[in-house]
Amino acid sequence: MTDLSIKRLARNDGLRVALARGEFEVFYQPKVSCLSGAIVGVEALVRWHHPECGLVAPGEFIPAFERLHLIEPLGSWVLQEACAQVGRWQAAGIESPVVAVNLSAHQFESGELVEQVRQAIHAGAIAPDRLELELTESLLMRHVEGVVQTLAQLHDFGVRLSVDDFGTGYSSLAYLKQFPLDAVKIDRSFIRDITADPDDASITRAIITMAHQLKLKVIAEGVETEGQLKLLVANQCDEIQGYYFSRPIPASEMESMLREKRCLAQDLLSVRQRQRTILIVDDEQPIINALCRLLRQDGYSILCATNAMEGLEILAKNEVDVVLSDQRMPGMMGVEFLRRVKSIHPGTVRMVLSGYADLQSVTDAINEGAIYKYITKPWDRDRLRSLVQDAFRQKELVDETRIGGAVPALVNAGNLQIRGRFSSHHLPPIREERSAEAEPTALSAQDVLGELGLPIIGIDPQGTIVYANQEAQSALGAKESLCGYSAAQVLPGALALWAGVGRCRETRWQGTRAAYRVLLRPMTLPGHAGGTLLVLLPEAEAGE
Repeated sequence: MTDLSIKRLARNDGLRVALARGEFEVFYQPKVSCLSGAIVGVEALVRWHHPECGLVAPGEFIPAFERLHLIEPLGSWVLQEACAQVGRWQAAGIESPVVAVNLSAHQFESGELVEQVRQAIHAGAIAPDRLELELTESLLMRHVEGVVQTLAQLHDFGVRLSVDDFGTGYSSLAYLKQFPLDAVKIDRSFIRDITADPDDASITRAIITMAHQLKLKVIAEGVETEGQLKLLVANQCDEIQGYYFSRPIPASEMESMLREKRCLAQDLLSVRQRQRTILIVDDEQPIINALCRLLRQDGYSILCATNAMEGLEILAKNEVDVVLSDQRMPGMMGVEFLRRVKSIHPGTVRMVLSGYADLQSVTDAINEGAIYKYITKPWDRDRLRSLVQDAFRQKELVDETRIGGAVPALVNAGNLQIRGRFSSHHLPPIREERSAEAEPTALSAQDVLGELGLPIIGIDPQGTIVYANQEAQSALGAKESLCGYSAAQVLPGALALWAGVGRCRETRWQGTRAAYRVLLRPMTLPGHAGGTLLVLLPEAEAGE
């Protein structure tokens, strides 16, 4: 015990001396967009250059700093150094990322945090929105009313706020929505086993969905593998941080990474067959150029038009998700243009961006559903990016709902169609009596087809695959889910051709692993758009 006490005293004295001598250095770990793959932020992480032990990670000395009540001066120094570094990057001509700094409870409770932040931003000569403060859930739950007041002052000043290690504390959603937050960071403990543990995957998915509903950005920390990254991308996580992209590195290495514009490979971010596409319509070319520069960093495919008629022509030739239009344009006003877009291309999400407004026409257009959002000029760049991202999510939600509605129609009808073709042991009994409480769900219908042990594919009227079980994926040699892909791209030529004929047919297809007899059945059910169901029977089983 005496030896331990001596070592502890020596370490404590060493920490005080290290702080006085400036033996600490700020490292930076990049945050990467899951849309564009580009570096969009960095987290400032302190390291101790110990004269004997070398580089020491914060987990080994931060608890001692807290016990010695030295964490406040250390945290203040990290805040000042991080802001100064962003200022140096800007002066060197580097597009500055947002720098995130962790706050301790002692800093927050000192009563001087707001002034310290103002001084650090002013000394670094940076915009307030280049700084993000990360707070823990436990810190937020201390003296909630005082925390809300302090955070409101910081948010009004322009500083970004996020919750670190989200999901490990005890914060109530009723409290969480009171705080003026911009983002949440999913704790690494959920990410570590996300590819293997269904519970971690479900919790992560729930956090992402909940945060997006609260208009919060989601960052996943501790991402170390390609599988973790792809699963997060598939679940629409906004940003990732972790060793898969980069460990924490000194400022000089971070500067090189920013100059090189290092980013994630695009094939890692491809969860959809088609790139998100936005059409910008404005008669002022400088406005178009500014919007393109702003939105390009989010990885969108951007189409541009200088008038309404040109915009309609582009829409006729391209598949567009979101339309962002000016209101006052020669020839046709933006609201009237979007009315036409709604009629001709109802699947788009339509937004107006303008410095002028005819209140009545805009109100009418919103009530008619022609406009999703009305945004005023001049715009706040982060808010505009957030609203555009919300528009894409809205579009994808509608698409998923449409596909989700097609699946049960195809599956339930396919259940009846197939039943006449196979012996009863292939299928469980069909319940003829239904009640409102026991209505079969799309999931249970899909489970039925999944248990058949036969390759089965459902195609909607637009030629998109909306259902494919594991056997179908295996038969076609696909390494990932076929859902969402065009049948013309995925299916062999003959099958793709007959799938679009719209009538019953039986044909034969020689696959790479086996020969199949293929049953094609059109689905034309009241109240549903219809589609085509394909069942592949291996030749041996077909003979039986």
